[in-house]
Amino acid sequence: MAFEIKHGDCLEVMRGMADNSVDAIVMDPPYCAGAVSEAQRTRAAGQGLRSENISRFGWFTGDNMGTAGLVFLLRAITFEATRIVKPSGSMVVFCDWRMFASIQPAIESAGVRFQNLIVWDKGHMGLGTGFRARHELALHFTFGAPQYHDKGTANVIVSKRVNHTERQHQTQKPVDLMEQITKVVAPIDGLVLDPFCGSGSTGVACMNVGRKFIGIEREAEYVAIAEARIVEAQRQLGLFA
Repeated sequence: MAFEIKHGDCLEVMRGMADNSVDAIVMDPPYCAGAVSEAQRTRAAGQGLRSENISRFGWFTGDNMGTAGLVFLLRAITFEATRIVKPSGSMVVFCDWRMFASIQPAIESAGVRFQNLIVWDKGHMGLGTGFRARHELALHFTFGAPQYHDKGTANVIVSKRVNHTERQHQTQKPVDLMEQITKVVAPIDGLVLDPFCGSGSTGVACMNVGRKFIGIEREAEYVAIAEARIVEAQRQLGLFA
């Protein structure tokens, strides 16, 4: 199954992609949500990430944007998405509860339809007090008359988070979570784009479920990690890059 990881800024790369060339976009952008006020958010040194991941990986580029910065970025990406995604396609955007109210209308204002809200149930609650979080959200948008390619997936998906000892990126998503989402929004042999590729979990998922993949990543270190993970997935499946 074909894949490609492009090193660069996601907006610049997307501007060079052909019209109606992508079946679905699945992305996990910076959450920018580790503080209450905008001033605290832009100065935060962790954005809610676990301390062991900060110490191992350092700072996550772009994760200290304020709300306005993230809204601007995602709206600009969505305008490009309306050109490169097929009218039958979908876009899935991960976020947390703090940013949902800002992100959803901003993305929708670019001309897409807010179709559904996916809940990732991690199975166990995280750190904190009070009502401790055990979930994250993914917003599902469509571009026209959407086509769905798996009828057996609920909008609440239970998947264990990646153990911190196994992570290769601060915010790495479980492959099985990305598989379940990808199977719904892209056909067999369809092309999935991830503008925030990170360590390549979406790409690995695409190989496992028979989809093609393009990832965009601005950090060269993670480009190499993503390529290695996807090639290993292909090897295990008996495929060739």
